[in-house]
Amino acid sequence: MSKPVQLFCWHFMAYPYLPADFDEQYETGWITVPNALWDREKSRGLLNEYIDQLAYADTLGFDGMVLNEHHQNIYGLMPSPNLIAAALTQKTSLGKIVVLANLLPLHGNPLRVAEEYAMLDNMSNGRIIAGFAPGGGQETFNYNTPAAIQREQFWEAVELIHQAWTREGPFTFEGKHYPLRYVNPWPQPIQQPYPQIWIPGSQSRETMRQIAKRGYCYFLSSRVHGGAIAKARQEFAKILQDAGSKYDPFRMGILMSAYVSDTDEQAHEESHEGVWYFLKNCLKGHLRNFNGRSLTSGPGIPNMELSDYRRLLEGSKPGRAMLGDADDWDALKKAQSIIVGSPDTVYRQIMDLIRETQVGNLLIQFHLGNMRDDLARKSMRLFATQVAPRLRDDSRVAFASHFAKVADVS
Repeated sequence: MSKPVQLFCWHFMAYPYLPADFDEQYETGWITVPNALWDREKSRGLLNEYIDQLAYADTLGFDGMVLNEHHQNIYGLMPSPNLIAAALTQKTSLGKIVVLANLLPLHGNPLRVAEEYAMLDNMSNGRIIAGFAPGGGQETFNYNTPAAIQREQFWEAVELIHQAWTREGPFTFEGKHYPLRYVNPWPQPIQQPYPQIWIPGSQSRETMRQIAKRGYCYFLSSRVHGGAIAKARQEFAKILQDAGSKYDPFRMGILMSAYVSDTDEQAHEESHEGVWYFLKNCLKGHLRNFNGRSLTSGPGIPNMELSDYRRLLEGSKPGRAMLGDADDWDALKKAQSIIVGSPDTVYRQIMDLIRETQVGNLLIQFHLGNMRDDLARKSMRLFATQVAPRLRDDSRVAFASHFAKVADVS
């Protein structure tokens, strides 16, 4: 029997208390946004509320909970997602805990990351999925890391961590960036031979080749869906084939956002404030052009292969509309990034996406911007009870017709 789509609840933990005139007064929500805007009183208990929402996802039967690392911005308040993961090991018992990802060039010695993930795997009884990423342009600016060697550092760090989990220690690691006389981490992860490793990328062929060679899962870091994902999946499948492997839906994951309510009208009404707070404030300076400047990329940042840069330049036009530039629901529906509606509407749109892309790991953001806790929980509950069962049943059939040998290990 084929395995169904895996449904994860992703939380970005946005800052929800910006002043009403933020868009008029501030040019970006990234890096240089003044931390004087942090309201200590309103923010008491905020991170605990977000952790509890993720724990609620576990009780609802999601396949896992997803965290990620960001620094100095209003988009995501998790400079250390491992701390949130540690809390979740004590508040959840079923789903995977996905850290997507630790930004390795920012962590000094990657052996520390290997040790922390091993601790989390023990604390969660083998439920950690370990994500690694080099970091985007914003991290280069935030931590003043040298972009020119970032990717070389990153893959060496990944290799060190992999060896730390699979080789008997102590051993010597002769790295260019991380030479270590003794690699001998205690504890070791519970999962054997090592926890699943997921690595995000933005359609970089180099990233796909490295992932294919190492046997990891590729996460497409994009908020534009539909045909773009199908094209990336086809390219990754070809790279896997060249590496002597074969594509199946669970070698790849994608990000989307969703809000579910009883009817389409209710869904739009209830989610409107949170969605547009997220688009206009949280994405300002990142995936939004209007009245601001990008602080998440720059000349030579992030670092990538020359061939990938050429393709990036050929496929993009200065000033092109991005997700944060959407000004109505029709524009959002076309992008297929934020799916809003009744259980039937959300089911249809996501199932269409599954059939088109043949991707098996869906990482879904339910809390958007300054969305109220009760609304986020309502959406999660309706998704888990009225959308997820149908997606699992129908995706199992869809995957079986293309990937008959994908085992159901759920």
